[in-house]
Amino acid sequence: MGERTRELTLLILGDVGFFILALWLTLLVRYLTFPSFQLFYTHVGPFLILSTVWLFVFYIAGLYDKHTVFLKSLLFNRILATQIVNSLLAAVLFFVIPFGIAPKTNLVIYLIVSVVLLTWWRMSLYRHIEPKTRHRAILLAEGPEAIELVDETNNNDRYSYTFIRLIDGETAGQTTDFEEKLLRLIEKERIDIVVANPNSKFVSAALPKIFDLSYLRFKTTFLDFNKVYEDTFDRVPVSSIQYDWFIANISQATNTLYDFIKRGIDIIGALILLVPTATVFPVIALLMKIEDKYGTLLYTTTRIGQYNKPITIYKFRTKNGNDVGAAALKSTLVDTKVGAFLRKTRIDELPQLLNVLKGDLSFIGPRPEMPALVEVYEKAVPYYNARHFLKPGLSGWAQINNFDVPRGGVDVERTKVKVSYDLYYLEKRSLLLDIQIALKTIATIVMRTGT
Repeated sequence: MGERTRELTLLILGDVGFFILALWLTLLVRYLTFPSFQLFYTHVGPFLILSTVWLFVFYIAGLYDKHTVFLKSLLFNRILATQIVNSLLAAVLFFVIPFGIAPKTNLVIYLIVSVVLLTWWRMSLYRHIEPKTRHRAILLAEGPEAIELVDETNNNDRYSYTFIRLIDGETAGQTTDFEEKLLRLIEKERIDIVVANPNSKFVSAALPKIFDLSYLRFKTTFLDFNKVYEDTFDRVPVSSIQYDWFIANISQATNTLYDFIKRGIDIIGALILLVPTATVFPVIALLMKIEDKYGTLLYTTTRIGQYNKPITIYKFRTKNGNDVGAAALKSTLVDTKVGAFLRKTRIDELPQLLNVLKGDLSFIGPRPEMPALVEVYEKAVPYYNARHFLKPGLSGWAQINNFDVPRGGVDVERTKVKVSYDLYYLEKRSLLLDIQIALKTIATIVMRTGT
């Protein structure tokens, strides 16, 4: 069983166990006596049924994502929000299905108890359940992504290894007898794992000798930096990849069956969603005319689509005017009151269902950018245009994972991170991944955690 599979199994079993414990404590608090077997049995059946629903909500809320340092900072708020949703679902089901349980008081108590228990389980107890042997590792790589990997790994107890030393190409190049000194370091520090970037010029030249000597002498495990980074962050280390990565992944990315099924889902989904959307159009039009009687209902804007072709995107107008072209990068327009609500709830993007139906957009894919931004980023961000191999989408891998995506104006550094997610999607895309993105998108809209 792999490390990630073992972690997921423990989390799910632990969550179910604490669901049941929270129920028992709820009954204890509610009736001020130890629950009888019959009382507990009466309640546990419905709650076990609900556990399936709750686990699904946990998943789309991101509580089974990797335990990164970033996620830990959000864990309490995420558990609280998720348990509120779960309690509401339970209340609805208890009223609809004749379980024979009066849920009001029990659910309030259960919400409080479950949030406390799950927070304690996830943030404190879990890390002591399965003590890991922290293997000692060395990283041979350079750049901000190498530093990012060290920080994430060494500050997070979910990993089974910790980096003792980070050695970049410049340091290695200035060190005489580098291979021999590295071998002595491996022996002295009892290094089990060497993570190396084979695309680094100096490292690739030294690797054959290091590998032969260290493997024969110490049985050291060698891992590819790019693969380790991808597994850790679910995105591609853009500064470390070379064109052979694109040749391999773009040539393999064309899948006729996948593209056919995905297009079918787009057409059917757009048609289904356009029916209720059509009923909303007149209401929005009326409210917008009341506030701004001279403005238009929709506005169109140009974006860069698949294969760098310009496409026209439709949205509900949310500002007191329309910017054209590069002027949108430094817009002085402000949101109308109706527009602010439409943007906050993302209703302003409903007309893009027409783009999905036309085939300019997909439900899932990299978000399309304005031509003025693309012109800047294709010069400043390595391999930026590779994202245009794919059809752009209403939501994408970067949107559900990167909470710091740039919003308006030029932001090269954050766009580099966004592109690393887009390239990961290019490499890994599948119907299963699309479903995961769709579910997480629903969660970010409902919980308003997205950007």
